[in-house]
Amino acid sequence: MIIVNKDDISSAVKQAKAMIKPSLLALENSLRFTAKQSRLFICTNSGGVRFTTMIPCKCDKGKIDFIISVRLISSTLPFFTSESLEFIPDSMKKVVLLKSTELQVELKTIPLEVWASCKPRANWNIDVPIKAGTLAYLVERTAYASDTKDSSDNRAMLNFSITPEGILNVTGLDLYRFAICTSKDKMDDFTKMSFTIPVKTLQAILPYLKDEEIVHLKKYTNEYAITSKRVAIYGHTPAADYYNIASYLTKYPSNSIRVDRKIFLRCCEVAAITNRTKISINIGENLMEISASGNGGKVENRMKIDGVVKSKFCVNPLFIMDILKKCPDREIQMFYSKDGTRPLFFRGNDHIDMGINRYIMDCKLMPTCEQIVHQTLN
Repeated sequence: MIIVNKDDISSAVKQAKAMIKPSLLALENSLRFTAKQSRLFICTNSGGVRFTTMIPCKCDKGKIDFIISVRLISSTLPFFTSESLEFIPDSMKKVVLLKSTELQVELKTIPLEVWASCKPRANWNIDVPIKAGTLAYLVERTAYASDTKDSSDNRAMLNFSITPEGILNVTGLDLYRFAICTSKDKMDDFTKMSFTIPVKTLQAILPYLKDEEIVHLKKYTNEYAITSKRVAIYGHTPAADYYNIASYLTKYPSNSIRVDRKIFLRCCEVAAITNRTKISINIGENLMEISASGNGGKVENRMKIDGVVKSKFCVNPLFIMDILKKCPDREIQMFYSKDGTRPLFFRGNDHIDMGINRYIMDCKLMPTCEQIVHQTLN
């Protein structure tokens, strides 16, 4: 018999259910409950990703193990109102009894054999501890630049790299743009290393972590894990190496201006009302004009700057708006080339580097993003 707090088990099942992708397989639509002494582990195995969360419990045996359909358990729990809840499995009848002072429900279990090959790795060649709050900050400022809709390769990953000086950089890119954010906390105990973790996995687990909680990022070849004392998630990444983004950062244009981030964002948002794919930016000596025209009409914005090198180019406003929304600083530095032959770069005060590859000069289309990336990143 297992005794748990009703709110604890309800929250844990809700977390686990959120990790499950639609599938016809019993394994991918079920939860595994494993009780060991005073801890109950609730596990999923869906879409090649394994998730585990833990809650306290009372267990009258050394180990109790059973599997239930996620639909059955998540539909049943809301009807229990008592503070505590008992789970009493019966292996002979292949059921588990959910029991409280006012209600009892018997649910069918699924054979344990379906989970026979789902044990997580015990040894990892990379194990990086980081505060959950720091990890959330880094992911928030880089994930938008990755491609989580149409890609399953490195464009859907975030790259974590540690320099010989112990500096942790996190990078996201989708071949149209990139974002790099540097952690304020040094990793003094680590040598130079680089590894990737899926963006969606990071975004899925972060809401269940507390800011001061220590999280371990683990890798072994193309296997990864994100673990804490309460939750863990396991999966696989593409075997291919990540893009050589370091060589790309040497291509910063020599000209730059500092702009008020909020004013620049507002100008881009207004311009995007008439054209969601192309706005024109005209940099003068002390004035920058952001304009657009389309089926919806015409917009012209002007803002003061300290620029002295003139330039004119067109760019996708959605890409610039993403950058301006994620950068937390009051001002942001924009790097550009006079003739418009190089990508745009942006830098925040907190060493947040961002770039846009697809770039149009005087409304003449430059080389496609794919061409630019293969020339500069590979």
